[in-house]
Amino acid sequence: MSLDKLLTRVFFIFSLSTLSLSAVHAASALKIENAWSPEAPPVAKVLAGYMKISNLSNKDIKIKAVKSELFERIEIHITQMKNGMMKMVKQENLNIKAKGHIVLEPGGLHMMLIEKLKPVKAGSVIPLTLSFDNGETVDIHLKVKSSDEPQMKCGSKCGSKCGSN
Repeated sequence: MSLDKLLTRVFFIFSLSTLSLSAVHAASALKIENAWSPEAPPVAKVLAGYMKISNLSNKDIKIKAVKSELFERIEIHITQMKNGMMKMVKQENLNIKAKGHIVLEPGGLHMMLIEKLKPVKAGSVIPLTLSFDNGETVDIHLKVKSSDEPQMKCGSKCGSKCGSN
């Protein structure tokens, strides 16, 4: 084997290993905990999604889109008081500061899962794909929880313990 071919193969193998390490690093930059959705009546077309998302990297990360095969579309909303009334305001994206985290919870930031395509019941999971501004995607599952579980009884102002097991 010629030196040129050997160097080409070594470079190719090194390039592949670098790509592989980058994917592992990018995937480990996010930590998603306690992803859940409350069970809704079978006729409900909209559900909500909650979770804690931690950014372990040294750069801000922005969620640009969320998709699921079980819903027509998913939007990120925040509940805010405007003119004496609570309103849900659609967010175009969701920024997670470097080394920071955000909590999606009842009464605050949350995902609105709109136009349910298939039934979801307590104990099932809702697959989601989160797309980020750096081109990465992360697949997660929201656990569908019944109204008998603790997080469903705490109300909309329960703070960071809401949804905890």
